[in-house]
Amino acid sequence: MLQSAMSEGARNESGSTGVAPAGLLRDAVLGGPGAAVAGGLRAGVLGWLAGGEAVRAALASEGHVDARRRVLTGEVTVAAVLGLCLFSGEGYDSVLARVVPAVAPGAAVPTASALSQARTRLSGQPLKALFAATADRQVTEAPGCGAFGLELTAFDGTVFDLAATEEVAAQFAVPSGGRHPQARLVTLACCGTRRLRAAALGSYATSEQELVEQLLPALTPGTLNLADRNFFSMARWIRAAETGAELAWRVKNGARSLPAKTTAVLPDGSSLLRLRESDSMLSRRRAEAGDRTLPRLPDTAARLVEFDVLITDEAGKTRRSRFRVLTTLTDHRAYPARRIAAVYAERWQVELAYYRIKVTLRGPGTVLRGQTPALARQEVWGLLVVYNALCDLATRAAVGLGVDPDEISFVAVLRRTRTQIDADTHRHGTRPGTDAVQALTVAIAAHPATEPVDNAPAPALRTNDVPNEPARSATRSTSSRQIYPKPHEDS
Repeated sequence: MLQSAMSEGARNESGSTGVAPAGLLRDAVLGGPGAAVAGGLRAGVLGWLAGGEAVRAALASEGHVDARRRVLTGEVTVAAVLGLCLFSGEGYDSVLARVVPAVAPGAAVPTASALSQARTRLSGQPLKALFAATADRQVTEAPGCGAFGLELTAFDGTVFDLAATEEVAAQFAVPSGGRHPQARLVTLACCGTRRLRAAALGSYATSEQELVEQLLPALTPGTLNLADRNFFSMARWIRAAETGAELAWRVKNGARSLPAKTTAVLPDGSSLLRLRESDSMLSRRRAEAGDRTLPRLPDTAARLVEFDVLITDEAGKTRRSRFRVLTTLTDHRAYPARRIAAVYAERWQVELAYYRIKVTLRGPGTVLRGQTPALARQEVWGLLVVYNALCDLATRAAVGLGVDPDEISFVAVLRRTRTQIDADTHRHGTRPGTDAVQALTVAIAAHPATEPVDNAPAPALRTNDVPNEPARSATRSTSSRQIYPKPHEDS
């Protein structure tokens, strides 16, 4: 399996991945943030983040060849782009002063203009290739990442504001009434670690439904995928189920939104359905495909779980929302409706992932700096690579402590990573006799689990009336949600 850029850079001569053994990590945490962790790796944290074969392979896959010897080789330029994403809001000169000593010790620090030119020299999309090569990887098993023995994943989308240039606007489109072109991103996220497993990037004019089609092959057996109501279509549902992944997708409440006939009402209030494509749906699908010969979709069995969610906002006002979740988990004894309702709440984890990327990492209201479509894409993919790397650090610390990754503050991970890179820069990128990555993991694990600033505007879902499903949220909020089963469901 392909390793992440981080993991590749962290591997020492004996093949170690740089993860401190659990007992060693606990001892170091108890000893305080300054406790030493033995290790033989001598590269700094930035070299771990952007180093090794993963970057070289990404550059090679995109056909990049350095025409002549210079400080800003393709590999150093990729590291610089990742540095720009890690230190968002800082100028080229400031980031170069950190990156070059860390990944090219002894080299003269290039100018900001030289970095601008080097970014345009990168062939293809090496940052996209780097993300793809490193995203589909589980760092290690961590508590709180699954349900029913399945790993939880979720689809969702977001947008990024881009530089308002004519060239960028022509490729990415500007929302009606908007000031900036926007890129639309849809991802497949791991709910337990909030790590991104796959992503598709397009123009604002490209729908989330079009982008998610590119991600269906990333679904795998042994996972339970959650998705919001905008993603369902019968054809897409069938294609997703064919991957072997289990599905729990919300569907719209309209009478015609679900082409199904109820075949049985189960004791827990859920229903078995037979999905059947209507004549009008078939005609529309043929028209969209431009193919009048498309056959009718096969009838498909599924199960519908319905429940109400009572939402209380910050002003104390409440409203009730009806949720209908379609699932491939048809056995009501093994997968009770109440538990499916509670598990569906984990879909919010991908919203928290976007908050981390767009607010905590990138900075609130920040417009990406790339002045061309290619540079804009570099930054989006770079942000995703850096974000996954930070998630990996949090997961390593969580596993060492035996806790849920939710209990590791993402703000603490980001702050300590930046601080460690600054320290490595002054040591010329090395920490003799000490594994910088293990030391960083220890510092992260020693930090309190939560911080006031590590907070997203996400409602904390309360599931106290759902047996065996404790509430799970890493954020504080004054609003709340509570699940209520269908009125006729047995209690």
